[in-house]
Formats: sequence, structure tokens, C-alpha cells
Amino acid sequence: MMKVEKLVPVVIEELKVAQDNNHIEKIISAAIADIERNANADTVKLFVLQLRTWLENLSPLDWDSTQWGCLRYAFIFLQNYSIVEVDKN
Repeated sequence: MMKVEKLVPVVIEELKVAQDNNHIEKIISAAIADIERNANADTVKLFVLQLRTWLENLSPLDWDSTQWGCLRYAFIFLQNYSIVEVDKN
């Protein structure tokens, strides 16, 4: 299990080359599952927060249309994940 500070850049690199929404979901879900197996809920929240912050600051001018669509989907997926987690608690 990597620390969040090292995991977030790895996940970002994987998201940059994702080709569809299913791939985005798999990347994020696998990272969260790995954290959940090896750490606590606060660590998951930190991971989600750092990844969402990165995604929020992206400019569409820096990406092709497929990348931009996937990265926006990643943001929405994380938003939905956060809402579900808040509802659980």
C-alpha cells in the first residue's frame, strides 16, 4: 500500500490515459479499495479530496476531447462517491 501522497500521482497518470468511463471507474475503485484494505476512512477521504482538487483545476484546453471527457467523468464519479459515503455515515 502506497501512501496517499504517492498514490494520487500514480492514479492521475492512469486517468490521463484512460479511454472510457468504465476504465475511469476501475482505476478509481481499485485505488479506493486498496486504501480501504490497508488504511482507515480518513485516508480514503484524503485521497478523494486530493484527486478531486486536481480534477477541479484542469483546463479543457490542455486535453483532447477523449481525455477531457474521461477526466470530467472521473470528477463526477468522485462527487457521487463522496455523496454515497456521506450518506452511509
